[in-house]
Amino acid sequence: MLIYPSVESLLYYAQAHLLLDDLDVIWARNLLLDELRLHDYVQYEVDYDAIEALDRPDTVLEPLVSYAVENGIITEDKREYFAGKLMNIVCKRPAEVTDMFNDLHNRSAAKAFDWLYDYGIKSDYIKLTKISENLKWEAKGTRGKLEITVNTCRPEKNNKATAEALKTKNESYPACSICKENEGFAYGGQIRQTLRTVPLTLGGEEWFWQFSPYAYFNQHGIAVNSEHVPMKVDDATIVKLFDFVDFMPNYFIGCNAALPRIGGSVLTHDHFQGGAKQMPMHKAGTLVRLKSKEYPYIDMCIVDWYNSVLRLSCSNRAKLIEFAQKVNATWENYSDESVDIVAKTDEQHNAITPIVRKADDKYIIDIILRNNRTDKTYPDGIFHAHPEYHNIKSESIGLIEAMGLFVLPGRLARQTAEIEKYLTKEVKYSEANLAPDMVCHKAMIEKLLKEAGSGKLSPAEAKLNIKDEINRVCEEILVNTAVFKQDEQGRAAFLRFLAVLGVEAK
Repeated sequence: MLIYPSVESLLYYAQAHLLLDDLDVIWARNLLLDELRLHDYVQYEVDYDAIEALDRPDTVLEPLVSYAVENGIITEDKREYFAGKLMNIVCKRPAEVTDMFNDLHNRSAAKAFDWLYDYGIKSDYIKLTKISENLKWEAKGTRGKLEITVNTCRPEKNNKATAEALKTKNESYPACSICKENEGFAYGGQIRQTLRTVPLTLGGEEWFWQFSPYAYFNQHGIAVNSEHVPMKVDDATIVKLFDFVDFMPNYFIGCNAALPRIGGSVLTHDHFQGGAKQMPMHKAGTLVRLKSKEYPYIDMCIVDWYNSVLRLSCSNRAKLIEFAQKVNATWENYSDESVDIVAKTDEQHNAITPIVRKADDKYIIDIILRNNRTDKTYPDGIFHAHPEYHNIKSESIGLIEAMGLFVLPGRLARQTAEIEKYLTKEVKYSEANLAPDMVCHKAMIEKLLKEAGSGKLSPAEAKLNIKDEINRVCEEILVNTAVFKQDEQGRAAFLRFLAVLGVEAK
Protein backbone atom coordinates (compact mmCIF):
# COMPACT_ATOMS: atom_id res chain seq x y z
CA MET A 1 0.00 0.00 0.00
CA LEU A 2 1.53 3.32 -1.12
CA ILE A 3 1.01 5.40 2.03
CA TYR A 4 2.93 8.61 1.24
CA PRO A 5 0.08 10.30 -0.71
CA SER A 6 -2.20 9.65 2.27
CA VAL A 7 0.25 11.35 4.61
CA GLU A 8 0.41 14.33 2.28
CA SER A 9 -3.40 14.40 1.99
CA LEU A 10 -3.80 14.62 5.76
CA LEU A 11 -1.22 17.40 5.97
CA TYR A 12 -2.95 19.43 3.26
CA TYR A 13 -6.33 18.75 4.90
CA ALA A 14 -4.91 20.18 8.13
CA GLN A 15 -3.62 23.26 6.31
CA ALA A 16 -6.98 23.80 4.59
CA HIS A 17 -9.29 23.05 7.53
CA LEU A 18 -7.38 22.96 10.82
CA LEU A 19 -5.14 26.02 10.41
CA LEU A 20 -1.92 24.02 10.38
CA ASP A 21 0.75 26.66 9.77
CA ASP A 22 3.03 26.22 6.78
CA LEU A 23 5.99 26.49 9.15
CA ASP A 24 4.69 23.45 11.08
CA VAL A 25 4.15 21.12 8.11
CA ILE A 26 7.60 19.47 8.15
CA TRP A 27 7.42 18.99 11.93
CA ALA A 28 3.92 17.47 11.67
CA ARG A 29 4.96 15.25 8.76
CA ASN A 30 7.84 13.80 10.75
CA LEU A 31 5.59 13.08 13.74
CA LEU A 32 3.14 11.29 11.43
CA LEU A 33 5.97 9.28 9.87
CA ASP A 34 7.14 8.24 13.34
CA GLU A 35 3.64 7.00 14.26
CA LEU A 36 3.50 5.04 10.97
CA ARG A 37 7.06 3.70 11.48
CA LEU A 38 8.26 5.18 8.21
CA HIS A 39 11.91 6.21 8.00
CA ASP A 40 11.96 7.95 4.64
CA TYR A 41 9.55 10.01 2.59
CA VAL A 42 8.61 10.69 -1.01
CA GLN A 43 6.41 13.75 -1.50
CA TYR A 44 3.42 13.35 -3.83
CA GLU A 45 0.92 15.71 -5.40
CA VAL A 46 -2.62 15.24 -4.07
CA ASP A 47 -6.10 16.33 -5.19
CA TYR A 48 -6.06 19.71 -3.46
CA ASP A 49 -9.52 20.80 -4.68
CA ALA A 50 -11.15 17.59 -3.43
CA ILE A 51 -9.49 17.95 -0.03
CA GLU A 52 -10.59 21.58 0.29
CA ALA A 53 -14.18 20.45 -0.37
CA LEU A 54 -14.22 17.94 2.50
CA ASP A 55 -16.45 18.64 5.51
CA ARG A 56 -14.82 15.96 7.72
CA PRO A 57 -11.51 14.05 7.73
CA ASP A 58 -12.82 10.50 7.17
CA THR A 59 -11.48 9.98 3.64
CA VAL A 60 -7.97 11.28 4.39
CA LEU A 61 -7.74 9.57 7.78
CA GLU A 62 -9.05 6.08 7.01
CA PRO A 63 -6.16 4.98 4.69
CA LEU A 64 -3.61 5.87 7.37
CA VAL A 65 -5.47 3.96 10.08
CA SER A 66 -5.95 0.94 7.80
CA TYR A 67 -2.24 1.01 6.96
CA ALA A 68 -1.43 0.90 10.67
CA VAL A 69 -3.71 -2.12 11.16
CA GLU A 70 -2.42 -3.98 8.11
CA ASN A 71 1.21 -3.45 9.12
CA GLY A 72 0.79 -4.52 12.74
CA ILE A 73 1.31 -1.04 14.19
CA ILE A 74 -2.07 -1.24 15.96
CA THR A 75 -4.73 -3.87 16.45
CA GLU A 76 -8.20 -3.52 14.95
CA ASP A 77 -9.72 -2.39 18.24
CA LYS A 78 -7.33 0.60 18.42
CA ARG A 79 -8.59 2.30 15.26
CA GLU A 80 -10.32 5.21 17.02
CA TYR A 81 -7.38 5.68 19.38
CA PHE A 82 -4.86 5.81 16.54
CA ALA A 83 -7.05 8.12 14.45
CA GLY A 84 -7.21 10.53 17.37
CA LYS A 85 -3.44 10.33 17.81
CA LEU A 86 -2.81 11.26 14.17
CA MET A 87 -5.36 14.07 14.16
CA ASN A 88 -3.95 15.54 17.36
CA ILE A 89 -0.60 16.00 15.63
CA VAL A 90 -2.11 18.28 12.98
CA CYS A 91 -4.58 20.17 15.22
CA LYS A 92 -4.09 23.48 16.99
CA ARG A 93 -3.13 23.19 20.65
CA PRO A 94 -5.75 24.05 23.32
CA ALA A 95 -4.30 27.48 24.12
CA GLU A 96 -4.26 28.42 20.43
CA VAL A 97 -7.88 27.32 20.02
CA THR A 98 -8.88 29.38 23.06
CA ASP A 99 -7.09 32.46 21.73
CA MET A 100 -8.85 32.17 18.37
CA PHE A 101 -12.23 31.57 20.02
CA ASN A 102 -11.84 34.60 22.30
CA ASP A 103 -10.74 36.80 19.42
CA LEU A 104 -13.85 35.79 17.45
CA HIS A 105 -16.10 36.14 20.51
CA ASN A 106 -15.00 39.75 20.93
CA ARG A 107 -16.62 40.37 17.55
CA SER A 108 -19.50 37.89 17.57
CA ALA A 109 -20.48 35.18 20.06
CA ALA A 110 -22.33 33.24 17.35
CA LYS A 111 -19.30 33.24 15.01
CA ALA A 112 -17.03 32.06 17.83
CA PHE A 113 -19.23 29.09 18.67
CA ASP A 114 -19.83 28.31 14.99
CA TRP A 115 -16.07 28.22 14.43
CA LEU A 116 -15.39 26.01 17.45
CA TYR A 117 -18.14 23.59 16.40
CA ASP A 118 -16.81 23.41 12.84
CA TYR A 119 -13.27 22.88 14.17
CA GLY A 120 -14.58 20.00 16.29
CA ILE A 121 -16.05 18.34 13.20
CA LYS A 122 -12.98 18.96 11.05
CA SER A 123 -10.68 17.59 13.78
CA ASP A 124 -12.74 14.37 14.05
CA TYR A 125 -13.67 15.13 17.66
CA ILE A 126 -17.35 15.54 16.74
CA LYS A 127 -18.18 12.25 15.05
CA LEU A 128 -20.41 13.52 12.26
CA THR A 129 -20.39 10.24 10.34
CA LYS A 130 -21.42 8.17 13.36
CA ILE A 131 -24.06 10.75 14.33
CA SER A 132 -25.56 10.50 10.85
CA GLU A 133 -26.08 6.75 11.41
CA ASN A 134 -28.58 7.43 14.21
CA LEU A 135 -32.25 6.92 13.36
CA LYS A 136 -34.16 10.20 13.54
CA TRP A 137 -37.67 11.34 12.86
CA GLU A 138 -40.19 13.99 13.82
CA ALA A 139 -43.29 12.56 15.46
CA LYS A 140 -45.64 14.83 13.53
CA GLY A 141 -48.77 13.13 14.82
CA THR A 142 -47.96 13.89 18.44
CA ARG A 143 -49.50 16.85 20.22
CA GLY A 144 -46.14 18.39 20.99
CA LYS A 145 -44.40 17.48 17.70
CA LEU A 146 -41.85 15.34 19.55
CA GLU A 147 -38.51 14.50 17.97
CA ILE A 148 -37.13 10.98 18.25
CA THR A 149 -33.53 9.76 17.94
CA VAL A 150 -32.38 6.17 18.27
CA ASN A 151 -28.81 6.82 19.33
CA THR A 152 -26.49 4.06 18.15
CA CYS A 153 -23.38 5.94 19.32
CA ARG A 154 -23.59 5.35 23.06
CA PRO A 155 -24.50 2.53 25.46
CA GLU A 156 -27.75 2.53 27.41
CA LYS A 157 -27.41 4.07 30.87
CA ASN A 158 -28.49 2.44 34.13
CA ASN A 159 -30.37 4.57 36.67
CA LYS A 160 -29.21 2.49 39.63
CA ALA A 161 -25.58 2.84 38.54
CA THR A 162 -26.04 6.61 38.20
CA ALA A 163 -27.43 6.80 41.75
CA GLU A 164 -24.67 4.58 43.12
CA ALA A 165 -21.99 6.74 41.52
CA LEU A 166 -23.09 9.63 43.75
CA LYS A 167 -22.16 7.58 46.83
CA THR A 168 -18.82 6.35 45.52
CA LYS A 169 -15.60 8.32 45.68
CA ASN A 170 -13.82 7.97 42.36
CA GLU A 171 -10.03 7.89 42.61
CA SER A 172 -9.46 7.43 38.88
CA TYR A 173 -7.95 9.92 36.47
CA PRO A 174 -9.85 11.73 35.08
CA ALA A 175 -12.43 11.56 37.86
CA CYS A 176 -15.32 11.35 35.36
CA SER A 177 -16.07 11.50 31.65
CA ILE A 178 -16.59 15.29 31.53
CA CYS A 179 -13.70 16.54 33.69
CA LYS A 180 -11.33 19.11 32.19
CA GLU A 181 -8.57 16.48 32.42
CA ASN A 182 -10.20 14.62 29.50
CA GLU A 183 -8.73 17.20 27.11
CA GLY A 184 -6.16 15.16 25.18
CA PHE A 185 -6.84 11.98 27.22
CA ALA A 186 -6.81 8.73 25.26
CA TYR A 187 -7.44 5.80 27.58
CA GLY A 188 -10.19 4.05 29.54
CA GLY A 189 -12.75 4.32 26.77
CA GLN A 190 -12.40 8.11 26.55
CA ILE A 191 -10.75 8.90 23.21
CA ARG A 192 -10.41 12.65 23.59
CA GLN A 193 -7.08 13.58 21.97
CA THR A 194 -8.70 16.27 19.82
CA LEU A 195 -11.11 17.60 22.45
CA ARG A 196 -10.73 21.37 22.71
CA THR A 197 -12.52 23.35 25.41
CA VAL A 198 -12.88 27.08 25.99
CA PRO A 199 -13.03 28.77 29.41
CA LEU A 200 -16.17 30.39 30.82
CA THR A 201 -16.79 32.50 33.91
CA LEU A 202 -20.20 31.67 35.37
CA GLY A 203 -21.29 33.08 38.71
CA GLY A 204 -17.71 34.19 39.32
CA GLU A 205 -16.47 30.57 39.00
CA GLU A 206 -14.22 28.94 36.42
CA TRP A 207 -16.19 26.76 34.02
CA PHE A 208 -15.56 25.63 30.45
CA TRP A 209 -17.53 24.77 27.33
CA GLN A 210 -17.12 21.70 25.15
CA PHE A 211 -19.20 20.26 22.35
CA SER A 212 -20.54 16.73 22.56
CA PRO A 213 -18.69 14.25 20.31
CA TYR A 214 -21.99 12.39 19.72
CA ALA A 215 -24.33 15.37 19.56
CA TYR A 216 -28.09 14.90 19.99
CA PHE A 217 -28.84 18.13 18.06
CA ASN A 218 -27.14 21.04 16.31
CA GLN A 219 -24.19 22.42 18.29
CA HIS A 220 -25.09 20.31 21.32
CA GLY A 221 -22.59 20.87 24.11
CA ILE A 222 -22.04 21.19 27.82
CA ALA A 223 -20.85 23.91 30.17
CA VAL A 224 -18.82 22.20 32.89
CA ASN A 225 -17.57 23.29 36.29
CA SER A 226 -13.76 23.23 36.29
CA GLU A 227 -13.92 21.57 39.72
CA HIS A 228 -15.19 17.99 40.03
CA VAL A 229 -18.15 18.76 42.32
CA PRO A 230 -21.62 17.12 42.34
CA MET A 231 -24.60 18.46 40.44
CA LYS A 232 -26.84 20.91 42.28
CA VAL A 233 -29.62 23.38 41.54
CA ASP A 234 -29.45 26.33 43.93
CA ASP A 235 -29.57 30.14 43.77
CA ALA A 236 -26.09 30.27 42.25
CA THR A 237 -27.06 27.76 39.55
CA ILE A 238 -29.78 30.05 38.24
CA VAL A 239 -27.38 33.01 38.13
CA LYS A 240 -24.87 30.90 36.15
CA LEU A 241 -27.50 29.96 33.56
CA PHE A 242 -28.27 33.63 32.99
CA ASP A 243 -24.54 34.41 32.80
CA PHE A 244 -24.20 31.80 30.07
CA VAL A 245 -26.95 33.21 27.82
CA ASP A 246 -25.38 36.65 28.23
CA PHE A 247 -22.14 35.10 26.94
CA MET A 248 -23.94 33.17 24.17
CA PRO A 249 -27.40 34.63 23.45
CA ASN A 250 -28.09 32.24 20.52
CA TYR A 251 -28.14 29.10 22.68
CA PHE A 252 -30.52 27.71 25.24
CA ILE A 253 -28.87 26.34 28.39
CA GLY A 254 -30.39 24.08 31.03
CA CYS A 255 -29.49 22.31 34.23
CA ASN A 256 -30.73 18.82 34.95
CA ALA A 257 -32.42 18.16 38.26
CA ALA A 258 -29.62 16.93 40.49
CA LEU A 259 -31.34 13.67 41.48
CA PRO A 260 -31.36 10.13 40.03
CA ARG A 261 -34.23 9.14 37.69
CA ILE A 262 -35.09 12.77 36.92
CA GLY A 263 -31.58 14.07 36.24
CA GLY A 264 -29.00 13.21 33.62
CA SER A 265 -26.60 10.29 33.50
CA VAL A 266 -23.72 12.26 35.09
CA LEU A 267 -24.68 13.59 38.51
CA THR A 268 -21.19 13.51 40.01
CA HIS A 269 -19.96 16.59 38.13
CA ASP A 270 -21.78 19.94 37.98
CA HIS A 271 -22.64 20.83 34.38
CA PHE A 272 -25.29 22.29 32.07
CA GLN A 273 -26.47 21.25 28.59
CA GLY A 274 -27.41 23.48 25.70
CA GLY A 275 -26.94 24.42 22.08
CA ALA A 276 -28.39 25.97 18.94
CA LYS A 277 -31.73 24.22 18.96
CA GLN A 278 -35.35 25.21 19.42
CA MET A 279 -36.78 22.28 21.35
CA PRO A 280 -40.38 21.11 20.93
CA MET A 281 -41.20 22.46 24.41
CA HIS A 282 -39.89 25.89 23.42
CA LYS A 283 -42.55 25.98 20.69
CA ALA A 284 -45.36 25.05 23.09
CA GLY A 285 -47.94 27.72 23.82
CA THR A 286 -49.74 28.88 26.95
CA LEU A 287 -52.11 26.68 28.92
CA VAL A 288 -52.91 29.13 31.76
CA ARG A 289 -51.85 32.77 31.94
CA LEU A 290 -50.69 33.81 35.40
CA LYS A 291 -50.12 37.02 37.37
CA SER A 292 -48.28 38.08 40.51
CA LYS A 293 -48.79 41.29 42.51
CA GLU A 294 -45.20 41.12 43.75
CA TYR A 295 -43.77 40.64 40.24
CA PRO A 296 -46.27 42.35 37.89
CA TYR A 297 -43.64 42.95 35.17
CA ILE A 298 -42.85 39.23 34.74
CA ASP A 299 -44.91 37.45 32.08
CA MET A 300 -45.90 34.10 33.58
CA CYS A 301 -47.77 31.07 32.36
CA ILE A 302 -48.25 27.34 32.74
CA VAL A 303 -46.95 25.90 29.47
CA ASP A 304 -49.24 23.77 27.33
CA TRP A 305 -46.90 20.80 27.60
CA TYR A 306 -47.01 17.21 28.79
CA ASN A 307 -45.11 17.70 32.03
CA SER A 308 -45.41 20.53 34.58
CA VAL A 309 -43.68 23.65 33.29
CA LEU A 310 -43.76 27.24 34.54
CA ARG A 311 -42.55 29.80 31.96
CA LEU A 312 -41.28 33.21 33.09
CA SER A 313 -40.25 36.03 30.78
CA CYS A 314 -38.89 39.50 31.55
CA SER A 315 -36.28 42.01 30.39
CA ASN A 316 -35.30 42.67 34.02
CA ARG A 317 -32.64 40.03 34.64
CA ALA A 318 -32.28 40.62 38.40
CA LYS A 319 -36.01 40.35 39.16
CA LEU A 320 -36.45 37.29 36.96
CA ILE A 321 -33.57 35.54 38.73
CA GLU A 322 -35.02 36.53 42.11
CA PHE A 323 -38.40 35.00 41.33
CA ALA A 324 -36.91 31.86 39.75
CA GLN A 325 -34.88 31.36 42.93
CA LYS A 326 -38.08 31.74 44.94
CA VAL A 327 -39.77 29.05 42.82
CA ASN A 328 -36.83 26.69 43.41
CA ALA A 329 -36.77 27.23 47.18
CA THR A 330 -40.54 26.83 47.47
CA TRP A 331 -40.75 23.70 45.32
CA GLU A 332 -37.85 22.09 47.17
CA ASN A 333 -39.98 21.92 50.31
CA TYR A 334 -43.50 21.64 48.86
CA SER A 335 -45.68 18.58 49.43
CA ASP A 336 -49.20 17.72 48.30
CA GLU A 337 -49.95 14.09 49.04
CA SER A 338 -53.31 14.30 47.26
CA VAL A 339 -51.29 14.13 44.03
CA ASP A 340 -48.42 11.96 45.40
CA ILE A 341 -45.98 14.84 45.83
CA VAL A 342 -43.75 14.43 48.88
CA ALA A 343 -40.82 16.85 48.96
CA LYS A 344 -38.51 14.67 51.02
CA THR A 345 -38.40 11.57 53.22
CA ASP A 346 -34.98 10.27 54.21
CA GLU A 347 -33.78 11.84 50.95
CA GLN A 348 -34.70 14.82 48.79
CA HIS A 349 -37.37 14.19 46.12
CA ASN A 350 -38.44 17.57 44.73
CA ALA A 351 -36.14 19.38 42.31
CA ILE A 352 -36.42 21.67 39.33
CA THR A 353 -35.00 21.59 35.82
CA PRO A 354 -34.40 25.23 34.82
CA ILE A 355 -33.80 26.11 31.15
CA VAL A 356 -32.83 29.65 30.11
CA ARG A 357 -32.74 31.38 26.72
CA LYS A 358 -33.05 34.84 25.22
CA ALA A 359 -35.58 36.18 22.73
CA ASP A 360 -35.21 39.75 21.50
CA ASP A 361 -34.62 41.87 24.60
CA LYS A 362 -36.13 39.38 27.06
CA TYR A 363 -34.84 36.52 29.15
CA ILE A 364 -37.02 33.40 29.26
CA ILE A 365 -36.72 30.69 31.88
CA ASP A 366 -38.74 27.48 31.71
CA ILE A 367 -38.89 25.71 35.07
CA ILE A 368 -39.88 22.04 34.91
CA LEU A 369 -41.10 20.77 38.28
CA ARG A 370 -39.75 17.28 39.03
CA ASN A 371 -40.06 14.62 41.74
CA ASN A 372 -38.09 11.35 41.95
CA ARG A 373 -39.99 9.52 44.70
CA THR A 374 -40.67 5.78 44.37
CA ASP A 375 -43.28 3.48 45.90
CA LYS A 376 -44.28 -0.19 45.72
CA THR A 377 -46.30 0.31 42.55
CA TYR A 378 -43.54 2.31 40.84
CA PRO A 379 -40.19 1.20 42.29
CA ASP A 380 -38.34 3.00 39.51
CA GLY A 381 -40.15 6.29 40.08
CA ILE A 382 -43.73 7.52 40.43
CA PHE A 383 -42.96 10.37 38.03
CA HIS A 384 -40.57 8.38 35.86
CA ALA A 385 -41.36 6.30 32.77
CA HIS A 386 -43.74 3.62 34.02
CA PRO A 387 -42.66 -0.05 33.73
CA GLU A 388 -44.79 -0.82 30.67
CA TYR A 389 -42.67 1.67 28.70
CA HIS A 390 -39.22 0.54 29.82
CA ASN A 391 -38.80 -1.53 26.65
CA ILE A 392 -38.49 1.84 24.87
CA LYS A 393 -36.89 4.01 27.56
CA SER A 394 -35.87 3.12 31.10
CA GLU A 395 -33.06 5.67 31.53
CA SER A 396 -33.41 8.94 33.39
CA ILE A 397 -35.71 11.42 31.70
CA GLY A 398 -33.34 14.37 31.70
CA LEU A 399 -33.85 17.88 30.40
CA ILE A 400 -33.43 16.95 26.71
CA GLU A 401 -36.23 14.35 26.81
CA ALA A 402 -38.32 16.52 29.13
CA MET A 403 -38.27 19.19 26.39
CA GLY A 404 -39.49 16.71 23.79
CA LEU A 405 -36.35 15.37 22.09
CA PHE A 406 -36.15 11.68 22.96
CA VAL A 407 -32.76 9.98 22.87
CA LEU A 408 -33.60 6.28 22.75
CA PRO A 409 -31.13 3.41 23.23
CA GLY A 410 -29.28 2.10 20.20
CA ARG A 411 -30.56 -1.46 20.80
CA LEU A 412 -33.89 -0.33 19.32
CA ALA A 413 -32.37 -0.07 15.84
CA ARG A 414 -31.82 -3.82 15.80
CA GLN A 415 -34.90 -4.75 17.85
CA THR A 416 -37.37 -2.78 15.73
CA ALA A 417 -35.91 -4.42 12.62
CA GLU A 418 -36.83 -7.78 14.20
CA ILE A 419 -40.35 -6.56 15.00
CA GLU A 420 -40.77 -5.49 11.35
CA LYS A 421 -40.24 -9.10 10.30
CA TYR A 422 -43.19 -10.22 12.45
CA LEU A 423 -45.45 -7.53 10.95
CA THR A 424 -44.47 -8.37 7.36
CA LYS A 425 -44.84 -12.10 8.14
CA GLU A 426 -41.25 -12.70 7.07
CA VAL A 427 -40.92 -14.41 10.45
CA LYS A 428 -43.82 -16.04 12.26
CA TYR A 429 -44.32 -14.61 15.73
CA SER A 430 -44.11 -16.99 18.67
CA GLU A 431 -43.70 -15.92 22.28
CA ALA A 432 -41.74 -19.09 22.97
CA ASN A 433 -39.19 -18.24 20.27
CA LEU A 434 -38.51 -14.66 21.36
CA ALA A 435 -34.83 -13.96 21.91
CA PRO A 436 -33.98 -13.00 25.51
CA ASP A 437 -33.45 -9.32 24.63
CA MET A 438 -36.75 -9.23 22.71
CA VAL A 439 -38.96 -10.46 25.58
CA CYS A 440 -39.28 -6.89 26.86
CA HIS A 441 -41.14 -6.05 23.62
CA LYS A 442 -43.70 -8.87 23.92
CA ALA A 443 -46.68 -6.63 24.75
CA MET A 444 -45.81 -4.13 22.04
CA ILE A 445 -45.33 -6.84 19.39
CA GLU A 446 -48.68 -8.42 20.21
CA LYS A 447 -50.41 -5.03 20.19
CA LEU A 448 -48.96 -4.18 16.78
CA LEU A 449 -49.90 -7.60 15.38
CA LYS A 450 -53.46 -7.21 16.63
CA GLU A 451 -53.76 -3.74 15.09
CA ALA A 452 -52.33 -5.03 11.80
CA GLY A 453 -54.98 -7.74 11.55
CA SER A 454 -54.60 -11.01 9.69
CA GLY A 455 -52.88 -9.59 6.61
CA LYS A 456 -49.20 -8.92 6.24
CA LEU A 457 -47.84 -5.41 6.11
CA SER A 458 -45.40 -4.00 3.60
CA PRO A 459 -41.95 -3.08 5.01
CA ALA A 460 -42.88 0.63 4.78
CA GLU A 461 -46.18 0.07 6.62
CA ALA A 462 -44.43 -1.98 9.31
CA LYS A 463 -41.83 0.75 9.90
CA LEU A 464 -44.55 3.40 10.13
CA ASN A 465 -46.63 1.40 12.61
CA ILE A 466 -43.62 0.80 14.84
CA LYS A 467 -42.69 4.47 14.73
CA ASP A 468 -46.25 5.48 15.60
CA GLU A 469 -46.18 3.19 18.62
CA ILE A 470 -42.82 4.56 19.77
CA ASN A 471 -44.19 8.10 19.35
CA ARG A 472 -47.21 7.21 21.50
CA VAL A 473 -45.02 5.70 24.20
CA CYS A 474 -42.79 8.79 24.32
CA GLU A 475 -45.87 10.96 24.83
CA GLU A 476 -47.03 8.69 27.64
CA ILE A 477 -43.59 8.85 29.28
CA LEU A 478 -43.74 12.65 29.36
CA VAL A 479 -47.22 12.43 30.92
CA ASN A 480 -45.76 10.04 33.52
CA THR A 481 -43.15 12.66 34.45
CA ALA A 482 -45.76 15.38 35.08
CA VAL A 483 -46.08 16.06 38.80
CA PHE A 484 -49.36 17.87 38.12
CA LYS A 485 -51.42 15.88 35.60
CA GLN A 486 -53.52 17.71 33.04
CA ASP A 487 -56.82 16.72 34.59
CA GLU A 488 -59.10 18.61 36.96
CA GLN A 489 -57.30 17.35 40.07
CA GLY A 490 -53.86 18.11 38.62
CA ARG A 491 -54.75 21.61 37.45
CA ALA A 492 -56.21 22.47 40.87
CA ALA A 493 -53.06 21.13 42.57
CA PHE A 494 -50.81 23.18 40.29
CA LEU A 495 -52.72 26.36 41.15
CA ARG A 496 -52.44 25.54 44.89
CA PHE A 497 -48.66 25.39 44.54
CA LEU A 498 -48.60 28.66 42.62
CA ALA A 499 -50.74 30.32 45.31
CA VAL A 500 -47.90 29.66 47.80
CA LEU A 501 -45.74 31.77 45.47
CA GLY A 502 -48.34 34.54 45.40
CA VAL A 503 -49.30 33.66 41.82
CA GLU A 504 -52.80 33.12 40.48
CA ALA A 505 -54.54 32.56 37.14
CA LYS A 506 -55.41 35.69 35.16
